[in-house]
Amino acid sequence: MASVSTHGNQEKSPHLPPLSKQSLLFCPKSKLHIHRGEIAKIIRECQEESFWKRALPFSLISMLVTQGLVHQGYLAANPRFGSLPKVACTACSPVRTVKPGVD
Repeated sequence: MASVSTHGNQEKSPHLPPLSKQSLLFCPKSKLHIHRGEIAKIIRECQEESFWKRALPFSLISMLVTQGLVHQGYLAANPRFGSLPKVACTACSPVRTVKPGVD
């Protein structure tokens, strides 16, 4: 009786796909198959939320700080274009956030 396989029980269950047809996205703990369309939708939602809640506010704040530094004289303005090049570069500069323990 000790040689009973757990795979045999898994193949007989009606809501689980057979072992030969399980993809890498199959989660045995929740016994759900996550479809690629659902994953793509979740990734899109995360990217959109990240843009509106992180990237855009940070970009706007950094642009305002740069404009303030140019106005106060801490940064020199371009003789021809004024503060526009510095503010534009600040808005386009990527920021890498590092999570603790991940690099």
